[in-house]
Amino acid sequence: MFTLISGQFINAQQTVTLDETVFIHSNASSFVCGETILFKIYCLKSSDKTPSTISKVGYVELVDENQKSVFKTKIALQNSTGQGDYFIPTTLKTGNYKLIGYTTWMLNKKISDYFQIDLTIVNPFKSETKNEAEIKATSVTTNSPIVNSEVISNNVSNTNSNIKIRIPKKTFSTREFVDLKIETANSLFEDGNYSLSVRKTDNISTKKQASATEFSSSSKEINVLNIQNPTSTLYLPEARGGIISGKITAKNNTDNVNDKFIGLSLPGKSFTFEISQTDAAGNFVFYIKDTYYTSNITVQLIDEKAENYTLKLNNDPEINYSGLTFPAPVNLSYSLKESILERSISAQIENAYFHKKVDNLSKVPTLEPFYSPLAKTYVLDDYTRFKTLKETAIEVVTDIFIRQKDGKNYLHVNDPSVFPQLPEPALVLIDGLYLENQNDLMNYPMKNVFKVDIIIGRYYVGSKPFNGLISFTTFDKNFTSTQTGSSIVKTDILSPKPKKIYNKIEYNNQVDNSRIPDYRNQLFWIPDLKLNESNNNSFYTSDISGNFEIRLEGFTKNGTPVSISEFIEVKDTSLN
Repeated sequence: MFTLISGQFINAQQTVTLDETVFIHSNASSFVCGETILFKIYCLKSSDKTPSTISKVGYVELVDENQKSVFKTKIALQNSTGQGDYFIPTTLKTGNYKLIGYTTWMLNKKISDYFQIDLTIVNPFKSETKNEAEIKATSVTTNSPIVNSEVISNNVSNTNSNIKIRIPKKTFSTREFVDLKIETANSLFEDGNYSLSVRKTDNISTKKQASATEFSSSSKEINVLNIQNPTSTLYLPEARGGIISGKITAKNNTDNVNDKFIGLSLPGKSFTFEISQTDAAGNFVFYIKDTYYTSNITVQLIDEKAENYTLKLNNDPEINYSGLTFPAPVNLSYSLKESILERSISAQIENAYFHKKVDNLSKVPTLEPFYSPLAKTYVLDDYTRFKTLKETAIEVVTDIFIRQKDGKNYLHVNDPSVFPQLPEPALVLIDGLYLENQNDLMNYPMKNVFKVDIIIGRYYVGSKPFNGLISFTTFDKNFTSTQTGSSIVKTDILSPKPKKIYNKIEYNNQVDNSRIPDYRNQLFWIPDLKLNESNNNSFYTSDISGNFEIRLEGFTKNGTPVSISEFIEVKDTSLN
């Protein structure tokens, strides 16, 4: 017996245990337009807060007070954690927002069980009516330290008895080096997952976000889902990676929709091609194991009579945010004008010099093609180049030959071990994009092609056989197919973004940066904090004076929460 679950199938059981939750550490809870929300997501077991290995993908959304999502990102979870950011545009209105975190497995819970952070966003560029100028925020002193905070020895430090934050002093001048050390003598704590933020505090009152310690002490309820009712909807966890599903329908009700082959292409520098088969109702599912950072996909029916079918992809689950509640509204008082103005000016200056301080994307590993290392490779620059595919096949890639059928061109791979040659065409890809017929390649300039990979003989993708494989790789990875029809869908999907290495401003040589203003309110953000590092956790102050909070959040591998904060003061000594 099977139960239909969001267009997917699993073996029916009486109950399913849902022991998963997420925690998000954000760099702040109040922002002005032009600033960036930085966050780290922790995927944990609800029961003991140890890392959850079920979901490989997490989601973070920003929802406004009209219960509308204004930003959504997909995050690849590595070691049960992930990171992301969101630059706040001037299109957002002043108001209250919620940062929501969840996995698809958690969609089986109530909305109140999703992780939520109340954020206040101020847009100083838009004039608001009196009513619109009221923002929903709870007045909480932002300078109050987080739990588990105490000072040790003569150093300005903070500890939860297992982890110590050490800094040489409590007051610094502008553009001064802060030798921050975060230490532990306990190997259990050293091998945890942590994130750290150093940010200026001000008098814009907001609701303090929950610390890891407060989150851990909350309900540890495990959800038990009853799926005896075959009509109930259950969202599957993305346990092997992303899930893409859909359905085909026959234009003529007499045509069969069962056991049809569906191809999924994720083209790009690192690409994949996968094949799924439909069930009796025409449903199909793809599980994307590896992380691909491309957003454009092509899904198509592989069948000689594909034009007799219509293919549609299932939409992502729509979350009903109508149950969200926001704190009571308070007015933005005139006393906050100076703080908001300073924040806005700082953000504008930093954005003006963004090209000097841009964050770097971590190097995304290039994944080997799924057919590697079986292929024979022709690098076309090693041979005399020809303009067309037909000439190239005759003179260079002699394993290829072309046949025509019903006005369409099909590529075949010559197999010397078989005579006569098998009638089925080869699997043909260009930058990972599957081509059902190869008319688009006939006039494509071969000068754009870097190499051609060939596999001779029977080749299977899933249970679908092909008579060999031919894969073209272009220089620019920008090939566009003209193939259209009801049985092919070309669309963009929400894809993970590569991890960033957040910029660390350094003043080892003051002369090099003396003419570049430094108006950072966010002095330091490190989403993958390593303890007992001698210098990776140190940073420099900026040109802004005031009080700054050093805040560390995270969990050990056995689920022990860690929440520590410390405060430093930065003074502009040039005014003395």
